[in-house]
Amino acid sequence: MNHVEHDAALPTGKHSEPVSPRRLFADPTDVVLYLAFLMLPVDGTIYGFSMMYWTPIAPILFGAYVLLNVWSLPKTVVRYGTLLVFPVICVLVSVFGWLTIGFHTNTAVRTLVALATGISCLISLDVAFRIKRLSISAAVTVIAVAYWLSFGVGVLQFVIMHTGDQTIIRFFQFKMERSYVPHHIQFLFAEPSYIGMHLFGVLMPICWLTKRKDVLVLILVYAFGAAAMGAGVRILIDTVVAFVLWIAVVVDFRHKRNRAIAAAGFAAVCVGGAVVLLRNARVQSLLQNGVLTGDASAFARLFRSLAPIEAWLADPLHMLFGFGAGNLKDAIARGYDAASSVIMALGVNPQDSYEIRLLGSLHEDHYIFTMNAYVDFITEFGLVLFIAAIVLIVMHINRNHAWNRMTICWFLLLIYLYIQFEGYAFYALWMFLWFTGLNPNRQGTTGQGRVREKREVFARGRHRSGRKSVR
Repeated sequence: MNHVEHDAALPTGKHSEPVSPRRLFADPTDVVLYLAFLMLPVDGTIYGFSMMYWTPIAPILFGAYVLLNVWSLPKTVVRYGTLLVFPVICVLVSVFGWLTIGFHTNTAVRTLVALATGISCLISLDVAFRIKRLSISAAVTVIAVAYWLSFGVGVLQFVIMHTGDQTIIRFFQFKMERSYVPHHIQFLFAEPSYIGMHLFGVLMPICWLTKRKDVLVLILVYAFGAAAMGAGVRILIDTVVAFVLWIAVVVDFRHKRNRAIAAAGFAAVCVGGAVVLLRNARVQSLLQNGVLTGDASAFARLFRSLAPIEAWLADPLHMLFGFGAGNLKDAIARGYDAASSVIMALGVNPQDSYEIRLLGSLHEDHYIFTMNAYVDFITEFGLVLFIAAIVLIVMHINRNHAWNRMTICWFLLLIYLYIQFEGYAFYALWMFLWFTGLNPNRQGTTGQGRVREKREVFARGRHRSGRKSVR
């Protein structure tokens, strides 16, 4: 039996395809897609594909789904062709860095796989929900279940941290690529600071688009639960930033009463967030001692970005055209001494940090990362392609007439989140690009109509009624 949704409609316009009912499965390959959705919050185990600092499973499944549905690629290329070509341009530009700096097979393959599987996420969403018209409601439910399960893992980690169950502690230490248990909970993420990427990069846009209250409850429980269980400082900051943008999206500011409520909510979040942050030991240390000596992790992250930046400044040609995919290690090595000099000029010896000492003595590739997408991209592919990527994204949104309050806030949220995350294959950006490309009629639809029509892809899919079984 195959269930279909008769009340779910794609955006309609004079250039769009005929509307057909939504369904759970179009063919057996869709099982792979649902498995990918289940694996979204699993990105820190030993079973994933290593993309430097994180080991996700879902991107590989998205790639497999695309290969299994290669017949649909022409339809996706028509709509997203320029975006799909851009990673190829990145590879071609990398040839310059490979010839002048060197070629490291291990890291180059990881970078190229990240780019390919990132694009696969966009293609998978288009194939599943625009071409095959799979059930968006079912997909969101699967994603919600996956994140509830990962939250349950975090609760278990919190419990064993306080009970000292060595059997379960050793289990997580063996199964996680970089285990923070029993010192911090990390759910199934590669790093506790990645919680906000998932909650606000994946779940919050889904909540905006579908208006599903169960997703909103999941976000709130996850965010406040993670903060209460001591998952780290970043989830506190991310929550404040995300809540401000959430208010900007959902509140109708045309009414004075709504503006007053929004202002009160904004003030409450800022005050409450400040109080919580100021009571946090790490934040107190940062305020008292500064970034360089107040927190070892923040200091190391700063240095990881500073070293390749110093390499750019010393080599303008490679700053413009990149050191080549997979050559982040070379850039860090070239800028290491200059970055150390900058830090020492501020009165701090970087060699006092074990992580920075280790970074300067490594001969392997697995520890090379910056945790900053912008530094990574410019280092590997150059400032020219970075500017081109921004222009391309803006042109993509303009061409599809997708600018509105929600997409602006969504875009700002992504800009913020990727400051502390470098995964090219992460789903947040590709979800955004897919949705903003859904305009069915680039020539004749009014602004409000376009927004309404595109949101119907998700909003109508949230209804559970109107289904019937067909053979």
